[in-house]
Amino acid sequence: MNKYNLYRINKEREEELVEKLEAVGLEIISTTKIDDFIFQLFFSKEPDEVDIWWVETYRDFLPNIEPPKNKIYFGTLIISNPEKCYAVSLGKSHFYLRQYCDSDFGLDLAERIIDPDNLKIKNSKFYKSKKSKSIVSYHDGSEIAYDSGESMHYLKGKVLDTTAWGKSASFGSSVQFNLELEPAELVGLITRIEQELTRESNFKLPRVDKVRDENKKNELDQKLVSTILATQDDSDVSIEEFTVSGVNFIFSDADNYSFYMKGFGREKVQIDSLNIESLLDFVRETGVNLRESINEIQVFVHREYGRDFSQPLKFYLDFIDDEDRYCLIDGEWHKFNQSYLDYLKREVDTLEIIYDANFDINDEVDEDDFNTAREENNGYIKYDKVLTSLDNKYRVEKMDLYKDNSLYFVKKGKPQKLSYVIDQAITTVKILQNRASKIEIEEDEVFIENICLWMIIDRKEKIERLSEINSLILHMKLVDWKKTVIDAGYQPKVMLNYIVSDEQ
Repeated sequence: MNKYNLYRINKEREEELVEKLEAVGLEIISTTKIDDFIFQLFFSKEPDEVDIWWVETYRDFLPNIEPPKNKIYFGTLIISNPEKCYAVSLGKSHFYLRQYCDSDFGLDLAERIIDPDNLKIKNSKFYKSKKSKSIVSYHDGSEIAYDSGESMHYLKGKVLDTTAWGKSASFGSSVQFNLELEPAELVGLITRIEQELTRESNFKLPRVDKVRDENKKNELDQKLVSTILATQDDSDVSIEEFTVSGVNFIFSDADNYSFYMKGFGREKVQIDSLNIESLLDFVRETGVNLRESINEIQVFVHREYGRDFSQPLKFYLDFIDDEDRYCLIDGEWHKFNQSYLDYLKREVDTLEIIYDANFDINDEVDEDDFNTAREENNGYIKYDKVLTSLDNKYRVEKMDLYKDNSLYFVKKGKPQKLSYVIDQAITTVKILQNRASKIEIEEDEVFIENICLWMIIDRKEKIERLSEINSLILHMKLVDWKKTVIDAGYQPKVMLNYIVSDEQ
């Protein structure tokens, strides 16, 4: 069984890739023609000797020993014809191949050949969520499931046709196969892949599309800089804990780092850890204008295994534009695609709206008045000002109203301003989950069955489906809330009322 980590290289960038491979010490050691493809093997015949970072730290414990160095061999097999180019990563060459590859290749193929009911591992990025990235492993027989705001970056799972693709495969910007196949037979594999990519996909993954417009990228760069410069203890910009290179996970705490300015000949400034605080220190100490130089700051990576290398600062930044659905991935701006939006709409519309016109209010009625009226006239128990201790640890405003084993979370306002009540409900659900669904109501312990959002919105036209509310963030939070409630064993309910004028 042979392992092949296969990249689909953008044909117009093949020459650039060859130049890059030669620049990092690879040379062609063989050229073979098979059918209409040329196979070229690039190999590091004499790789650099690499410093081992921990040797200097423990120098006192290594007396009379010449500092040892590592030699790491690597290579690339390029397979090309006049129309197509593929590359097999050997060793660390995935660091270079991913700069020249078709980054959609892996997931495009996954949508056609992976078994959606037999997922093993997935890696995702999240938009407008407390989660930034996740790596999740599954038991055998698990189907692909998505959270709101989730963009898929990597999948590993069983495939539909094991004869053609092996028992399982990994899909990122590259695809890794395990096959009873000799390298000379890769032409057949590439031919099958190209045929498969012309077919309709079996399902659609929520993911991101690359931003091509230069003006938009510049605008997003300035938003990124503004957020970095405004950073306090709780920042909307952070350093990626890990990235995916092809199908390889690279964790940021595995190396040592320095900052420097590209093309300015400045010395590298070594840092204790790769984080925003270190970046701001670098900017202050060197007098760098971050707005003008965000794309010139480089991170120099001191590696224990393999040659040191540099990446643009933005490659390591994790940032999402709050006002839209743009995000940084591997230093490039992306936007969540239509599959993601369609998923949100489907999920939001599974939530039934409960509407009773008797509970509509005018704008002068505030939330406290509304809750008081429900207690006095409709049999609810008002809890909106009661801060309660749970397990001697949490003090929370648990809910606004209680009735018949149901908790109600009330919020009045425009749809775009309702996120707070959803966050409040999610927090309470997680606390309740730890307490086996029990809560104390007027000194009696009761079990909770339903979690209800009661939203009173400022909107002229009534709606039949929640997706009619034009707020992407609200949709994402509703889907998060729904999943949290169901996973905790409760029933989610949505009550909707309107702010009406006296003339209505």
